[in-house]
Amino acid sequence: MDQAMLSVVRAVEAGATTMKGVIDATGLSRLKIERALNALEKQKLLVRDGQGFRATGLPKTARPARECGSCNACCDILEVAAVDKPVNQLCKHWQTGTECTIYDRRPQMCRSFVCAWLQGHLDDDWFPAKSGIIVHFSQDAVNVTVDDDCPDRWREEPYFSKLAEWSLNGIRRTGNRGYATLVVSGANRFLLLGRTIVSEPTPFGTAFLPLTADTFRFWRATSAEHLQRLHERIAEIERVRREFGSCAIPDGDDDDPRASSREAETE
Repeated sequence: MDQAMLSVVRAVEAGATTMKGVIDATGLSRLKIERALNALEKQKLLVRDGQGFRATGLPKTARPARECGSCNACCDILEVAAVDKPVNQLCKHWQTGTECTIYDRRPQMCRSFVCAWLQGHLDDDWFPAKSGIIVHFSQDAVNVTVDDDCPDRWREEPYFSKLAEWSLNGIRRTGNRGYATLVVSGANRFLLLGRTIVSEPTPFGTAFLPLTADTFRFWRATSAEHLQRLHERIAEIERVRREFGSCAIPDGDDDDPRASSREAETE
């Protein structure tokens, strides 16, 4: 059984019953999930019917070895709107010794949530109870939520290099296969562009241009029209780069960069 099939079964066993639920829990593409579902159905390990997806049994030898154990970080760090739980506040339904007091009727987010460590994508340095960092994959993002007790932990090693690697992988993917790497630390929001950190990215998007293999110059868009204009200007800069071999990159407060072939020729 491959990793995609294991991830899908784990998500379904955790309570995901729809395609969207499995996508949110695993971060896999719809195509990969569909292939995994078909394979699992053929092996009689999963059933799809009017009630959604149901796991019918995973061989013990194929079961992931990891379990939450003593970790309750997701009940502490993550926001769960369905039970009025804000970020970085222990859920009111959690009791020491009893653990989740509404486990049998917990909301869908709790049922389907599986962090990246539990899925086996990260080593034990990332164990949430130890690192204070929860990573989970959605269809278009690597989502990183950090404990208030260690708000800058994600900037430390070995964490930052891995996040930068994910970010570059997401940027380099083409078409609709790309993804963002987003960090939430307390009230602060960050977008990673390789090793470049964009604080408080706007909802309209961020346009960026590579400076080195893993750093970028970026511009925060203030509207959809502004984002389109930024992309046009960046395309112009890229054209000048190809034609002249280099191009001066605007800096400072310039929010509408323009390429200068004269500057490129004299650099």
